[in-house]
Amino acid sequence: MARGGLDFEGIRYSGVTYKANSALVSAVLAARGWENDGRSAVLDKAVTITGNGEVGFGSAGDVLLGRIQQYEFDGYVTVQDTGYTELPGVSGNLPNPGDFVVVNGSGAVIASVGAVGPARAVSVDSENFKVMVLLG
Repeated sequence: MARGGLDFEGIRYSGVTYKANSALVSAVLAARGWENDGRSAVLDKAVTITGNGEVGFGSAGDVLLGRIQQYEFDGYVTVQDTGYTELPGVSGNLPNPGDFVVVNGSGAVIASVGAVGPARAVSVDSENFKVMVLLG
């Protein structure tokens, strides 16, 4: 998402492997019926830590860890956990630039209510419900 001629995507990228929790695995399996391998159900979505070395969509308000970059069928995912990345936002609940963001529990980000965190909205595309986030 380029804003004012600036494109932040991928700057300071760092990817780390985590185990996908059972809800992520189930989402991929359920999506196989409408998409060839089901990965689109989780790719490019916002995740949080849900267990020991494990990630998932979590619950609304959980701390944002990062964005799923790759899903492997062995139950592991690569998560971008630092740098700039674009994540889905929620219509009617988009953050403002500068707001800290958290997960919404469904793979998108929302503004953090009364909390601070490691992830902050840098720019917001309110027409396409996309949020450029600075992670970590």
